[in-house]
Amino acid sequence: MRKGLLAICLVLLISLAVLAPSCTQTPTTGTINVNATLDGAPWPGVGTGAVNYTLTPASGANISGTKVPDSFTVDPGSWNCTYVSGGPAASYFVNITPSETQSVTAGGNTTFTLNFATYLASPLDASATFKSWTINGVEVPPGVPQPVYPGDIIDAEYTEHVSGATGAPVTVHQTSWLQVHNIGYDGQEGPTIMLHVLNGLGAVSVDHSAKVSNQKCTVGGLPVNICDMIHLYYCEPVNLDVEVDLKLVVCTNYTKTINWIGFPSPTNILFDIPAGLLAGQYLNLTSYACVYLEGDTNSTNDCTVASPTLTIYSPGP
Repeated sequence: MRKGLLAICLVLLISLAVLAPSCTQTPTTGTINVNATLDGAPWPGVGTGAVNYTLTPASGANISGTKVPDSFTVDPGSWNCTYVSGGPAASYFVNITPSETQSVTAGGNTTFTLNFATYLASPLDASATFKSWTINGVEVPPGVPQPVYPGDIIDAEYTEHVSGATGAPVTVHQTSWLQVHNIGYDGQEGPTIMLHVLNGLGAVSVDHSAKVSNQKCTVGGLPVNICDMIHLYYCEPVNLDVEVDLKLVVCTNYTKTINWIGFPSPTNILFDIPAGLLAGQYLNLTSYACVYLEGDTNSTNDCTVASPTLTIYSPGP
């Protein structure tokens, strides 16, 4: 009889276990791990190392990381990791492996590894100099007023160089300025000119296929958004700015081109004048730039002097 009762109890217990709701929950988030290496070995060996990077989802808010190793609980989807600054002393940033963009799955682990290498040669020195004004890519003399027409693009070109360990890739942060001065209409006070913010893809380019990233426009040092309108009042100069990060190879000469202004409205420019200029309306343009490189040993050549002033005007239809 006892055996029968035990069998019945065992069946009931198994049935209850089958019918009872499970406590296991399906995961809805994933984990991103961020590590670093120096010359192929884990960095730092113990503890954490200071390095700044950004994790960017396909949609939603960015995450700013400040150390490695570190882990983040995130929503599933495509994520991009971008190196910003920092890392081991006397080293340069190489790349992110296995890829800068990876997928995160619910319940899964995804790892971004920031790789650095030590400098094996002379100290770094970044420099920039103004090269020329161009209109539609053709060099123009700044001392002669230049006519502009619908579809024209006004460019400033710079030469740039990083001295140091030959062949090492380094990221150079750059800020360039364009002072725009509405000097009037046929030699007299003229109407306000409206400038439109585009911040177009490809507005800043560099030869040798150098990578351009983190492009953003400001006006007077203040951030602006695409489609904002800027007033160019008569005789009140305005400073237009653009910031970018460029990945340059040490001991290589580069030419950087900035497509500052279009009449209207190419897409690969920073700003345009949608209504164009009135016949006889003049603008003075002056440009300069600075480069910033972590570990730069000579700051005297980081910023250019102001360029020669380029005067542009509309000759009318």
